Amino acid sequence: MDFVELEQLGKQALEQFPVIKRLAKRVYQIASVAISNERIKSEGNVIRVSPEDGFEYFYGYYDKSPWDVSDRYMICIKVKQTYKSVAPKEPGFVGVLDTKDNNKFIQIGVTHSWNVQQSCMAQWMGPDYCSRIIYNDFRDGKYCSIIYNWKDRKMEKVLPLPVYDVSRDGNFALSLDFNRLHRMRPGYGYSNIPDATKGVLCPDQVCIWKMDIPSGTVTELFKYTDFAAFEPDESMHGAEHKVNHLMISPNCRRFMVLHRWFQKGRKHTRLVTVNVDKTEMYNLSDDVFVSHCYWKNDDEILSFLRKKETGNHYYLMKDKTQEYKMFWPELNTDGHCSYSPDGSLIITDTYPNRKRIASVYLCTEGDNRSRRIARVSAPFRYDNDCRCDLHPRWNRKGNKICIDSVHDGRRGLYIIPVPTIDMNRYDVVANKSHTITVVLATYNGEKYLRDQLDSLLRQKGVHVKILVRDDGSKDGTIAILDEYQNKGFLNWYTGEHLNVQRGYLDLLKHAPETDYYAFCDQDDVWDDDKLLFAVTELDEMPSEKPAIYYCGQRLVDENLKLISTHKIASDRSPHTNFLISNVAGCTAVFNRSLVDAVNSVEPDFILMHDSWLFKVCLALGGNYFADSAAHISYRQHGNNVAGLNGGMKGKLHQVRRYIDVFEIQKQCQNLLICYGNRMVPEYKKLTEEICTYNQTIASRIKMLKRKDIDFKSGSLNFVVKLKIILNKL
Repeated sequence: MDFVELEQLGKQALEQFPVIKRLAKRVYQIASVAISNERIKSEGNVIRVSPEDGFEYFYGYYDKSPWDVSDRYMICIKVKQTYKSVAPKEPGFVGVLDTKDNNKFIQIGVTHSWNVQQSCMAQWMGPDYCSRIIYNDFRDGKYCSIIYNWKDRKMEKVLPLPVYDVSRDGNFALSLDFNRLHRMRPGYGYSNIPDATKGVLCPDQVCIWKMDIPSGTVTELFKYTDFAAFEPDESMHGAEHKVNHLMISPNCRRFMVLHRWFQKGRKHTRLVTVNVDKTEMYNLSDDVFVSHCYWKNDDEILSFLRKKETGNHYYLMKDKTQEYKMFWPELNTDGHCSYSPDGSLIITDTYPNRKRIASVYLCTEGDNRSRRIARVSAPFRYDNDCRCDLHPRWNRKGNKICIDSVHDGRRGLYIIPVPTIDMNRYDVVANKSHTITVVLATYNGEKYLRDQLDSLLRQKGVHVKILVRDDGSKDGTIAILDEYQNKGFLNWYTGEHLNVQRGYLDLLKHAPETDYYAFCDQDDVWDDDKLLFAVTELDEMPSEKPAIYYCGQRLVDENLKLISTHKIASDRSPHTNFLISNVAGCTAVFNRSLVDAVNSVEPDFILMHDSWLFKVCLALGGNYFADSAAHISYRQHGNNVAGLNGGMKGKLHQVRRYIDVFEIQKQCQNLLICYGNRMVPEYKKLTEEICTYNQTIASRIKMLKRKDIDFKSGSLNFVVKLKIILNKL
């Protein structure tokens, strides 16, 4: 169980006690920030576009674009401050930033109904997204929406309802009950009028309206009682209901809505889709938790939500069916997702973590990979209901995104250029049809061996050779190996009983000469494109130098049911990974140069075969690629030789192993003996310092104070420092 899962359990346990929950969160984050080595404001190409004039600027929600069709003008709101109230009484100034005129702010109106999460719902109107802007206001004691003619620079029309979402053709808008929303979800509704439904659990009153924009005609669509009567369950009894997050489909025929109810402090959410004419209502996802959603097209919706079988993740669902597919399992924290205009890329974010740092991720479906492109910090005064969500939004060309951020001390608008991702590179590498030898050590593995072997034979874009060394199995493993060998799928041999480390080194000595090599466990299951992703990265590295690739893992149970995703810290420094690498042998793929280097020596001591190869790679001036995405299912069962320990007992066992078993200094001493005259100066110096760290007090203090070693984990940093102090490095 990782930090994210522990935090989620804590949130659920304190859900009925919001005051205690907020206090616990603040204490937890203060402690985490205090012990963290990370002190960043921003990371990545984060460019401020809003003025620095003492005001706060932001756009608001994630499912709309602040840019016009030319990508020159950006809508935003200008206000005095946003950290004391979720829906301040002070007016906000609605305007446009001219990105070709020094980001000049051009005011177009004033709004009296806005909040810190969604602003005043200001947005460019379709179908041209350049001539008209619509935003919400409060006039003459009523909420309304204003259409501003940007082309003529004048107000065009006042409509009788505030808008939540506007159809892409600009013909109609959907509205909801902003008063009840403000009371039940501060920061998302408006505070101008008290909620008349307060005290009523499920009002028999309208909660969603459709408004015709040309005529201003309003049609009542649904009441709260309509949703409560639609496929009800026991958790609705005595619960308080609300609706939120309306989003119209691209073809303007259907819309989605989150129906939420609260029973004794417990929140239950389901995602409902329905035609704009009120027909074909469908309960798309109803496993207690649904968060941010986005229409990929007219038939598919991407959302961060919970599935009982696999937990909280991003899922792409087919509307009006129960079909879904999970993406980016390493992203198991909530975020605001949306597709690029051409549908090829996905952007999402995270909330500030325990260190008060939020991240922006660029994702692709083809390789099921997420790439972090930026991080920003958040001061403590922007927290809870007044927090500043990043809400990443695309420009019309799909080459930039915009976020709201407070890392400079005030809310501001920032642009992040989107890095180019060449998905064709996988096809290019696949056409080369590289040969990879997969080396596999077996011992009494009959229960899961076929699953693993079959997943190796399904690998796409590469030619796989399988070499197996059996360590004296007494079950049906030999029969399985003979069967696959007789079919020409693998070769296997046996020998004297060796530990797992020596067994894999022996395999490398027997391995045929191929382009690349991979370690493999007997009980996992690999994704069909695992090796292709690895080889694509390795193919860009010089073949004459050692090179290694490794990735994350999905932790699954004996029946391959997802438990959690093990994310590797891909942004650790090379020196940090040299001290203690985060490479898992079952994910490692490497080139012939590294195999030749490893086979050229006979070390007296190694910790594990994977960490030994990694140290040899860096020591000889090689390269590596740490892929944060998970491309294998790592099976957890009672017979694992090495595993990712879960639960508190497992964590304590892991700490004890780090302190007592991980003999880093001893492995480095063997590295010097084997490769001392071949090591590059940088890593020879680092290796010598590790080998001699305990000779003097000064050398030990120097090792403790190294700035280039940071495991991106407060607990692991502490354990390593403790090892140094206890002379157990």
